[in-house]
Amino acid sequence: MQQNTSNSSGAQQSGGSMSSWIIGFLVGIFGGATLALLTTPKSGSEVRGALGKTAKDVPNKVSEILDDSLDLYASAINYFQLVVEEQAQRIKKAVAAGKLAAAKKREELELGGSSVLPFQHR
Repeated sequence: MQQNTSNSSGAQQSGGSMSSWIIGFLVGIFGGATLALLTTPKSGSEVRGALGKTAKDVPNKVSEILDDSLDLYASAINYFQLVVEEQAQRIKKAVAAGKLAAAKKREELELGGSSVLPFQHR
């Protein structure tokens, strides 16, 4: 019983440290952005214009990244399909060769005793 309470408190501490980390990360982002805006050598209108331009470019860039990643995903799927098909063909050929070799050996063993002519010595 003692172990269960220590494990659950460990899980709570882990969850608490994760949320603290995320909060600290977000505070750092906002603090850094605020500091950058306050110390920039540009005027307010120039900064707002640059931010507006960047905000307008974000959807296009996200769309490009998404299209590129989908193309990459499709290419990877095609490549892996070809690899799997090639390996399947190799396996089929190996199985067929094994069956043929087994059939030849079986025939050899079955005919081995009766294939000796009466005048031949073993």
